[in-house]
Amino acid sequence: MLINIKYLVITVISIFLALGIGILIGIQVDSQKIIFEQQEITVQKMEDKFDELNRINLDLQNEIKQLSTSNELNKTYIENIFPDYIKNKLSDLHVVTIETTDDYTYTDMRQALKMAGADVTSVTIISEKLLYISDEDQKQLMEHFGISENIVPVILKKIAETAAGKDNADDIAFLIEKGIIYVSGDLQNPADYIVMAGGSHTQDNKHEVIDIPLIREMKKLSLPVVGVEITDVENSYIDIYKKEKLSTIDNVDTIIGQTSLVLVMTGKEGHYGVKKSANSLMPFLSKEEKAGEG
Repeated sequence: MLINIKYLVITVISIFLALGIGILIGIQVDSQKIIFEQQEITVQKMEDKFDELNRINLDLQNEIKQLSTSNELNKTYIENIFPDYIKNKLSDLHVVTIETTDDYTYTDMRQALKMAGADVTSVTIISEKLLYISDEDQKQLMEHFGISENIVPVILKKIAETAAGKDNADDIAFLIEKGIIYVSGDLQNPADYIVMAGGSHTQDNKHEVIDIPLIREMKKLSLPVVGVEITDVENSYIDIYKKEKLSTIDNVDTIIGQTSLVLVMTGKEGHYGVKKSANSLMPFLSKEEKAGEG
């Protein structure tokens, strides 16, 4: 009787084990089926998303092409009307450009001023050598100017005086010889307007040594000054120029910036361009001026 009960218990346990194993196998099979189905759904969703992104990408590419075409048409239109718009706005105005950096070029800006009728009488580029004058050059410069103190303020004063029409031909010639400045044009006529072009490739104190003192020297001589720079300068001086109470244009390498420059020099003072320092893209015209242009 005990043996029979033992076998009965073993049999029952075996049955339950078999049922458990069966259930486990069944669950695993069902789980694998569910996982496979989920994977298929996920893959399908990814494919659908990929197709959607492809469509969006194609739409964006088409939109970019349309915008590029429109931009080229607008650029062509602006380039065509620009010379007529600025023509004679600066007639007989003697302009001196002073570039306090040799990191960037401002040829297009000077050409625009000439197109507007300005007489760009001279161009002065201040070399960064002024920041790093050798002991030998320092000695020669001090001897030439007859001083025994800091030579930089004296040089900047001479540049400002020359822009105002004072005859400093020998001094300027000596500065050119020493590579401190580069000058082209006629220095005889006093400037009606100074265009100061700045900016720098690096973070330095050049504005403290050159730009700010030079602006203040020119203001002492009652010379009107506007501060400009190109769009892509790495170290902008526009905020510095604003603190010195100058009108500013931060995109003078563009036709819009050059138009702003011409308008500022006709009396539309302000801060114009595309950077955070600008108050607006360009000067606004009054209704009368718009009517006059029409």
